[in-house]
Amino acid sequence: MLPFVFLYYNPKSTPSPLSSPRFVNSLITSNIILIIFYYFNRWWLIPKLLARKKTWFYIFSIIGYLALYIAILYFIFIKAPETQKYIRDQLVKNPNFKMTLRFFWPGPVTLFLLTFVVSSSSKVIAQWFQAEENRQEVTKQQLQTELSLLKSQVNPHFLFNTLNSIYSLSVTNSDKTPDAVMKLSRIMRYTLEESQNDEVPLDDEIMFARSYIDLQQLRLTDKVHINFATTGETESVIIAPLLFIPFIENAFKYGISAHHPSAIDIQLQASNHQVVFTCVNDVVPAAQKHEGTGTGIINTQRRLDMLYPGKHSLTIESNTQQYKVLLILNV
Repeated sequence: MLPFVFLYYNPKSTPSPLSSPRFVNSLITSNIILIIFYYFNRWWLIPKLLARKKTWFYIFSIIGYLALYIAILYFIFIKAPETQKYIRDQLVKNPNFKMTLRFFWPGPVTLFLLTFVVSSSSKVIAQWFQAEENRQEVTKQQLQTELSLLKSQVNPHFLFNTLNSIYSLSVTNSDKTPDAVMKLSRIMRYTLEESQNDEVPLDDEIMFARSYIDLQQLRLTDKVHINFATTGETESVIIAPLLFIPFIENAFKYGISAHHPSAIDIQLQASNHQVVFTCVNDVVPAAQKHEGTGTGIINTQRRLDMLYPGKHSLTIESNTQQYKVLLILNV
């Protein structure tokens, strides 16, 4: 109402139609028209015209609505009997009287433009928030897809090496082959069922690692010394699955020799808030000739970056004699 009263010019010493019921009705009508325009612009004009790049149709629609708005106000207020009587009375007193129609500018036009700005801005802001929400959802889905892909790459890589071990036993007709097949069955059940979860108990991951180590030991000689020890409160810790096995697998791939003494030392310490995994193996020169792409470790590093951002530390040290992995998880 302020732009109407403040911008409508009329001498204070003369009666004004601003106090008439007709003027009050025009204000109510103006508010209704502006409210309709607010929602019309936000929910129809912008999505149907502007968003579809029909810019000129959008501009003409805004101008047309403004013209309709001014016309309605003109006929309601200026053509009202009270206003016309007021003009006639002033002409009788002063034949040179002219009513300054600042009623239409900048009062109602300013209100219309203000409504237009608020309506358009609210729509743009709402669309921005929706776009940001959609972007976050897409990013989340992409991360989930990438994690699933990385996990699926870990499993076949691990199973491929394990089958090679069983194949070596079967070629030599070893009586350890049936036991190896049983252990592989347990490992496959874990990789196909339990590891599909986002998180698993640390104890399950430890049992999985032990099964893998036992399976590998079936084909090893007494010249290879394997140590796997766990300490701490492992039963109360939850972690992401298949984080340790790529490092253990790598130790068996490059750290054992059938002809020379070699050792693998695996330590896992757990508390309510932290898990420390250490894997140290000897470097066997002959093992360097084995073909490998490092897929398991690369994927694990990527998974750690996504699952534990700022909550993990991975240190890998290597020289001609030893290869050491130190992984710290804050859980």
